[in-house]
Order: sequence, then structure tokens, then C-alpha cells
Amino acid sequence: MRTRTTADIVARFHRAFADHDAGLLAGLIGEECVMEAISPVPDGARTEGRDACLAFWRALAEDRTTQFEAEEVDVSGERATIRWRYRFGTSPSESVRGVTLMRVVGGVIVEALGYSKTGEVPLAAETEGGRSEDHAAGTRTVREVLDRYNEAFEERDPGLLTDLIADDCVIEDSGPAPDGARHVGGAACRARWTGLIEDPSLTFAPDSPEIFGDLAIQPWTLRWGSAEDERLRGVNLLRIREGKIVEARGYVKS
Repeated sequence: MRTRTTADIVARFHRAFADHDAGLLAGLIGEECVMEAISPVPDGARTEGRDACLAFWRALAEDRTTQFEAEEVDVSGERATIRWRYRFGTSPSESVRGVTLMRVVGGVIVEALGYSKTGEVPLAAETEGGRSEDHAAGTRTVREVLDRYNEAFEERDPGLLTDLIADDCVIEDSGPAPDGARHVGGAACRARWTGLIEDPSLTFAPDSPEIFGDLAIQPWTLRWGSAEDERLRGVNLLRIREGKIVEARGYVKS
């Protein structure tokens, strides 16, 4: 029998929801599987073990009043990054978009961490900014760009973003649902990130990232106070090409 690849597992997982066929989930889930739901804030409900994860996904797959649609899938080794839309009605507002970070080991799913678009997010005013050429931009690695991006937030220094953002960059905010606000163009993206960096009430703390080709997966925690309920976990999917950020999509626990 051919060994099932991560792509094989993800494709069958998708069919279970697209076809409302929960039987396809059999044999896909590892004994010690861990799943994090997209809600509630700040961490999402955690489900552990094959039986519990199977019960959760089986109920979701069998619900014919909803529809799960995969929008984009990136597979690299044991990791799959799955962007999706979940519909619970016919109007555009009756849906939510999200991402699942899945890990497959030994032909079974061992981890699935979910994030989604949610809530109202304050939008920084779009401003025009200067741009200086950086002829070395194309030589920067994805990791170097990501490290400098994170440093800009940690040091509260938007100047570190200079020449890090492509002219055609697109940001997709984590809210509001269902799609998240879009900021198109280098000037708009710089303005959005500058507003967040300079907001003294917010503190971003990046977690360990994963990099697959031109895709950087950057989990983070946002704090706006010291209390346990004054924090939120999220993840950014950043496309970095020729030393610059060309796309940034944000998702959070809803």
C-alpha cells in the first residue's frame, strides 16, 4: 500500500466536510491528536485525543446546514497551512474565513490549530510615505525579513519597515468578519502597521515562526493590559518575495 502523504490526508479531510461524509475521517486522526478551535478568546477550546477530536469533526462534517470550503492549501513536509471559508447561511455576512495549521505525522493528523477573522478592528488612516530604494532587498532571506518585521513591533520602531514592504503589498486584517479589512499598496500597508506599532496600549509578542518557501507562519500574542482576559492569540501568514513582504493575512481566536 502506498504511504499516505500529508497532501493525501489533507485532501481526504477536506472531502469529509465538502461532501458531508464523516466516514472519511476514519483513520485520519492520531491517538494523541490535539485540536485548538477558533474560539473562545483568548486561546480557543482545546480538544485532546483521537476520540474527542473525531467527535468534534464528525459533528461538523454531518451538519448539512453549513458548508466548509478550502480556499488555499500549502503543504510542506508534515505541515499543511489551510485557508478556508465556513458558510452558515447564503448571504456574504453569513460566513467566516479562517486558517488551520495542521501537522501530519505517520499518516495521521496530530495537530490542528484554528484561527479566524473576527471582531471590529480599528483602521489606521492611510497616509503617503516616502520610499527609498534598497538594492540589497532581493538578497534578504525570508527569515531575515521576518525577524526585522518582528523587531519593528518589539522595538516600537516603524522605521525598521522601510524598504521591507513591496509596492503592491496587501494586508488582510483579522477583522471584521467575514473577510477582514484590506489595505492595498505599500503606502497603505506601511500606514496600517505604523499605527499598530505606535499604539502605546498594544503589545505584540511573536511566538516561534515556521517558514516554508516564501510563506512565513508567525503566531503571536497581543496584549492591551496585564489581566488574563486582556490578551488575544493570533497568526499571520506572510508571503515574502525578493526580500519584501507582498502579502500578510491575519487570523485570531474569535
